[in-house]
Amino acid sequence: MLDITTSLVFVEALAVVNCITTFLLWRAYGHLRGLAEISVSCLTLTLTFGLMAFRTPHMVTLSNVATVFSIGMVTEGMTVLAGRPPRRRLVYALTAFTAVLWEILQWQVPDSVPIRVVAATVIYVGLYGRVVYEAFCNGRRFGAARICVLASLLIHIAVLIARMTAALLHPDPNFVFSPAILPWFMLENAVVMTTIFFSIMIMVGTRVDEDLQQRTQSLEAERRMHGRLKQFLSILGHELRTPLAIIDRSAEMGGVLLSQRQSEVGPRLDTIRATVERMRRLMDNLLTAERAELEGNSGELVDLGKVLGDLTRVLAQKYEEGRIVLDLPQGGSQVRGDREMLATALGNLIDNALKYSPEDQPVLVQVRHDNAVHIAVSDKGIGFPLQQMAQVGQRFFRAANVADIPGTGLGLNIVKTVVEKHGGRLHLANGQDGGAVVTIALPAASG
Repeated sequence: MLDITTSLVFVEALAVVNCITTFLLWRAYGHLRGLAEISVSCLTLTLTFGLMAFRTPHMVTLSNVATVFSIGMVTEGMTVLAGRPPRRRLVYALTAFTAVLWEILQWQVPDSVPIRVVAATVIYVGLYGRVVYEAFCNGRRFGAARICVLASLLIHIAVLIARMTAALLHPDPNFVFSPAILPWFMLENAVVMTTIFFSIMIMVGTRVDEDLQQRTQSLEAERRMHGRLKQFLSILGHELRTPLAIIDRSAEMGGVLLSQRQSEVGPRLDTIRATVERMRRLMDNLLTAERAELEGNSGELVDLGKVLGDLTRVLAQKYEEGRIVLDLPQGGSQVRGDREMLATALGNLIDNALKYSPEDQPVLVQVRHDNAVHIAVSDKGIGFPLQQMAQVGQRFFRAANVADIPGTGLGLNIVKTVVEKHGGRLHLANGQDGGAVVTIALPAASG
């Protein structure tokens, strides 16, 4: 025959398992509101069954208070998990009310078993009724979980009402706490706990699935937005380059067609062409910066020696030949990435070093590799202001010592963005003999 001790040990063990499982669920899916309350309720329920072994007046009060709190928190957690607004103050108020009521009853009417059973039943039915109501209101959202919760709680409410009726009508009110009834009541509690626990598992699974679907939809929307943005940038670049080229060509032809460069007309044509060139550079830098943000690492094998050699030849047309000194390792250095974006980043870096250095000073580009490939660009220019070092590389930021030199504040930002997209790091420093030293570290190509 089932005895009280065996039933208490059984429900205590079940409560411990539920407590550990819900705690792990809460830690794994902390973003799901309601799991914290369920975890706390399972912990409190574990203490509740332990307190039931003691039948002193104050322990009876503490046991009932813990029971009300744990039931209140699990019903709170389930309703919040289902997407309903929280009502924690109701749980706290009922817990405090239970503590006061039980102490008064223990003090004024020590043998008030029927009153205590009726009060407990009203409180429990009220808390469980909230979950039943929310389960009906949620329609078919949680499927099997909703059916399990409704069936188990309606049966449990019926058992609670039957127990209350027995306490009121039986000649001996303590009959409900007798060895013939209490173990079976505890066993019914265990069945309800198990059903609710599995219902919570199903609810968590449903919520996680909903979150995954929502994130998938968000990613798809973001991909579509990036596609539209890339298309817009392409159209914008094409449409802006055409009128700028027409303006530049017209200003150039105007200067050629004039029989003599009049003092008033000539400078204006030069201003038009200089302004067009500045707009073109700004547009190119903006488009490059946006592409660097949008495009990822294509993973192709890139020979840095060839890229730097091509850049040296291109930049020699803008600056004096021989100003770029390449120091490349024997055997070459290769990384995986997007060749065009890496060439753009390295080109911006070297162009900056040349622009901010005296015209008679060279720029040293050194490539070394160990576990990573390190590209260091050193110049003899103005360097970085120490107090603004943390801001260098932010979009549109220009240091205080470059105010007189034309620029957009996008060069180093493009470099930083491209390097980070390729899993690398950018390090800024000032040289011991003046100037700036900018080092890029990129993962070396494997295979």
